[in-house]
Amino acid sequence: MHSAAKLIIGLLIFVAGIYWYVAEVLGMPGVAVVLGVTSTFMALKTVFAGLFGLFLIFLGLIIAWIEYEDLKWEMKEKKTERKRPAPRPRRKAKARRRRRR
Repeated sequence: MHSAAKLIIGLLIFVAGIYWYVAEVLGMPGVAVVLGVTSTFMALKTVFAGLFGLFLIFLGLIIAWIEYEDLKWEMKEKKTERKRPAPRPRRKAKARRRRRR
């Protein structure tokens, strides 16, 4: 599927999600009323309150994992620096003499 088509589909889904919650405020019939949900904002608050703790748990785990990998990488880099010998200073190039004929 072309990326422009995916963009349009994504925008349509975004607008549908906004309409899901805003239709009630604007006085229009919403999809949630058909499904038997009386207040979409109350449902949103309930879901948000239930998922916020899980979000914090996963966010904390991701941050800790990234930092753990970063520390491992730094320790590996320090070990490789210790093993490498110091570069030798280069000798000055001797001036080449031209042969005279």
